[in-house]
Amino acid sequence: MIMLGIDVGKRELFVSLQEGDSSSDVRMLGKRGSVPNTAAGLEDLTVWLQKHTSEAVHVVMEATNVYWERCAHHFHALGCQVRVVNPAQIKYFARSVLRRGKTDAMDAEITARYGLMMRPTGWVPPSTTLLDLKQLTREREGVLERRTQENNHLIALRDAHHACAVVVTLSQQRLDLLDQQLVALETAIHALVDADPQLTQQLKLLCSIPGFAFTSALTTLAETAGFNRLETGAEISAAAGMAPSPHQSGTKNGKGSISKTGNARLRRIA
Repeated sequence: MIMLGIDVGKRELFVSLQEGDSSSDVRMLGKRGSVPNTAAGLEDLTVWLQKHTSEAVHVVMEATNVYWERCAHHFHALGCQVRVVNPAQIKYFARSVLRRGKTDAMDAEITARYGLMMRPTGWVPPSTTLLDLKQLTREREGVLERRTQENNHLIALRDAHHACAVVVTLSQQRLDLLDQQLVALETAIHALVDADPQLTQQLKLLCSIPGFAFTSALTTLAETAGFNRLETGAEISAAAGMAPSPHQSGTKNGKGSISKTGNARLRRIA
């Protein structure tokens, strides 16, 4: 197997091309650093890759903020099998092999090695509808948080012994703007759902489950990409960080807890 490990940064990429499998030595085929994380940079990287191998290439990278998205879509469109992993997985893998030091080039190398050794699940890009739904639900959540903060600020101003009229007016204007944005976001969300029969059906099924309301069902669909990679209740609870986390060693049985390693947005609606 040939694996291209990519260390993704906001402005640049570092790559390491390796060949091997989970039970043999790894052979370095090439490495390259400081490739611009732009469409032109990715095209240049593609030319470089084609000069180094004509075989099928697997690509692995960390899910670094949103900076990995352009890279993942680019290589998926080329027909590569793309694997996008949680940065914590690479971090602890690096510790397990006693890596000493940390540079972007070393991160690319360890990412490629992780892909060869661990064979993470392939990544499939979600539909545009699900991408829009994720951004809309997250934006709505952020606006709601800011609205709560602004409302509390306005209440405190009005309860104060003295409040500057200009400050009160500005606070009220910000609160009104946030209310308008909430209406706009909810209108856009409903229009998105109504225009997609599959999303409408999934939403209907989720809302038929006791405890699921419209917003929690929407968030679940958005954060799981329409259950694209999660099928069972156990998988969903693990992704949300709500799976039981036992604590036992030898004859000692410690107090278990609930794992919080997962998507906090899913956990908050549970």
